[in-house]
Amino acid sequence: MPTTRSILVHLGAGIGNIVLATPLLLALDEMGYIVDVILTPDYRETQELLRPWRAVREVYIHPDETPRYRTYDFVIPAIPPFYEARFGRVSRSFGQQMPRPASSLFYQDEQGFYLSFARGLGYPAGKHPPLSLPIGPTAKCAVTTGSVALAPGCKTGLMASKRWSRFAELAKEFADVVLVGKTNDLCSRDGDALTFPSHVRSFVDTLTLRQTAELMAGAGIVVANDSGLAHVAAAIGVPTIMIFGPTPHRTLEPFPDNVTILRQGLPCEPCWAQARFEACGNRVSCLEEIRVETVVSEINRRAFIPAPPPGLLAATR
Repeated sequence: MPTTRSILVHLGAGIGNIVLATPLLLALDEMGYIVDVILTPDYRETQELLRPWRAVREVYIHPDETPRYRTYDFVIPAIPPFYEARFGRVSRSFGQQMPRPASSLFYQDEQGFYLSFARGLGYPAGKHPPLSLPIGPTAKCAVTTGSVALAPGCKTGLMASKRWSRFAELAKEFADVVLVGKTNDLCSRDGDALTFPSHVRSFVDTLTLRQTAELMAGAGIVVANDSGLAHVAAAIGVPTIMIFGPTPHRTLEPFPDNVTILRQGLPCEPCWAQARFEACGNRVSCLEEIRVETVVSEINRRAFIPAPPPGLLAATR
């Protein structure tokens, strides 16, 4: 009987990058490999998303943990190109390292970049496992299919330019609204605080990343910017509206059927890779012109979410 082969996969960067690599992990599992993962994550909590999972035996965090299985048949250096110079040597001592594809592929087709490693081992060119995470809903937070989960944040600094500014207005349109994320997510790209209606239940800064994913899994729909939490929602199967503006979404596809991409569609977008914000004079018009009514319409198209009673509407408008 042939010995089962083992692979160490090195993943890294943001939550979204690691979620977009999950088709690679599924492909390797489908091919019969034992898969361990070593993470160089922006957020240590990202490890919670990958365990426990049938597709992954062990998850290690660099630099704090060293794989206890010292040698592997193959080592896959699947970290994004912008991490290669800093962390590319992390996994080289554990086995035969597979060659990396051209960095340009990552910026054209991120999922294809990751899957190219499986293709190099014989995974069929016509197959593409979906984004997937082994996470289901929890009853702990009393979130139901009548709940709208809002993830209004993303990374700070320049990345805050991806934030749609009308989440607080959107919250007024539904009776059962929950907020997830961190405290610094509750502000616009300009740093102005978002003030949500009193009926909104906030789980900001109260849940781990895994618990946040479980909460979103139980909601009727998730609305989020182009962010790590948006990609988590996409991968756990809950109806998800991803709001895009200056950043591209085509380079991140394919998304599963539970995802709706919403963007204004201005001729200058996406502009992230070149002439960033030049056409709109830094106003980020592609996001600012997305109306609350448009998002409400998309929510109602994808899920049945009760509106708030008239009295609550009057109190919050």
